[in-house]
Amino acid sequence: MPDLSVLLQSLPRYQLTADVSPDRVLVTAVTDDSRAVAPGALFVAVSGDRFDGHGFIDAALQQGAVAVAGSRPLDELTVSGALGRAVPYIQVADAREALAHGAAALHGFPGRAMAVIGVTGTDGKTTTATILESILAAATRSDAAPAGRVGVITTVGARIQGRTQDTGFHVTTPDAPTVQRFLARMRDAGCVYALVESTSHGLAQRRVAAVEYDVAAVTNITHEHLDYHGSWDAYAAAKGLLFRALFATPLKPGVDRMAVLNADDQAGYQALRDILAEEAAANPAQADRVTVRAYGLARADGREGLGVFARGVEYRPDRTRFQLHWWGGSFPVESRLIGDFNVYNILCAATTALSLGIEPRHVQQGISELQGVIGRMERIDQGQDFLALVDFAHSPASLERALITLRQLVGEGGRLIAVFGSAGLRDKAKRDLMGQVSGRLADFTVITAEDPRTEDLDAINRAIAAGVREHAPEEAYVIVPDRQEAIQYAVDMARAGDVVAAFGKGHERSMCFGETEYPWSDQDALSRALDRRLGRGVGSETHA
Repeated sequence: MPDLSVLLQSLPRYQLTADVSPDRVLVTAVTDDSRAVAPGALFVAVSGDRFDGHGFIDAALQQGAVAVAGSRPLDELTVSGALGRAVPYIQVADAREALAHGAAALHGFPGRAMAVIGVTGTDGKTTTATILESILAAATRSDAAPAGRVGVITTVGARIQGRTQDTGFHVTTPDAPTVQRFLARMRDAGCVYALVESTSHGLAQRRVAAVEYDVAAVTNITHEHLDYHGSWDAYAAAKGLLFRALFATPLKPGVDRMAVLNADDQAGYQALRDILAEEAAANPAQADRVTVRAYGLARADGREGLGVFARGVEYRPDRTRFQLHWWGGSFPVESRLIGDFNVYNILCAATTALSLGIEPRHVQQGISELQGVIGRMERIDQGQDFLALVDFAHSPASLERALITLRQLVGEGGRLIAVFGSAGLRDKAKRDLMGQVSGRLADFTVITAEDPRTEDLDAINRAIAAGVREHAPEEAYVIVPDRQEAIQYAVDMARAGDVVAAFGKGHERSMCFGETEYPWSDQDALSRALDRRLGRGVGSETHA
């Protein structure tokens, strides 16, 4: 249990007001949620879009907070007279950053005890992190750690040496205290590698500010989350925070610094190269400590710095094979994952592993052993005579790649039937774009709910339908607002040789209407629809 002085040493900038010495204040927890405060907690007042944590300081004090941090001067706060006297007040420049560093200090900076790899990008983050987890597990297995000495935090959940712990209903990157708690558990379990899926929101909101990254890997940077970031450049800059972190992390013995880039994603590649060059110029002592490794699907003549690429890719309905070329030679790869986008995910994971010094045989083993990733081209088989899948594709680019891949699986005379919606209070421009993609590439589109939140669901669906009509006739789509009924509609119209795919929810286990998260699973919904189609009894139904 550290005292407040230890936490203060971790903060980049602060001003302390207190009558008590910080080394006499023991801190048992760090939180920005006043409802979670218990005696001994440091409460960090974070200002957000909807709530200002400074307004909850008194509530935190009443529940036993022993110190408070915030970004506003003490004399501007209307709070208990104890604050700044018996209860220290720490004014910080960035409360989110303070929350992250304070949580890391509370747990003894767990990221410093492991090689930490961050994976970011618009699409494929979870799949890439899961592939890399499988590779690193294959490389670190022992009698004492049969599942390998690796931990991972993704949007699906957290795993520590193969043991799963859910991170919540609807999360991107978990909040900073949760991230640091998981990292501490990984360290205490003896993990030597920690994988952290790092979303643009998580990076911009400083949830991973004190993770201590050694390797930063990116899948791609496409059209997504522009409602939050405002522009593609700002979105790319948020992703770039992961790569800037490589220059701030203290060096760890035997762990090299690596930046892993997708050379085929030209705009993202150039943006990140510029960020790395900027950081190298600003930190000349660190400039030669970060090695850049680039990967691509096919080597182009004269392409500078392409370290890993694929040749002879063989796509099959149930697996993918290719020859992986790297700076040390080449070797064959076989995976149960399908589609060219998964070739990119495999290349990203393999490049990262090889950069960490993992042997090619373990790269091969980890890739081949992975059965699949929840909510990513996940097949739901109840004995029907057509293919039914759940996939997380929720951007125009990811939907296009998914539909192109699934087209190869459609039987002779069969149809590709897509079920999807678009989230409310998110990038509105993509609704029409996703409709256009499905109108071009699917044979039939079922438009439905996908987290409408406080927006009008009918208006969202009409925007998608307008995009579909640009490339397909009226009879090629239908709007079914209830997602269970929409999936049932697609299943009921399917025949032998068809492919039915529910897009957008993937691994998620809730759907948001208004401001409430309701339990939801596309996998369960699709299973229920198939059972009903096949005349089997179904249990209780959840409609959304």
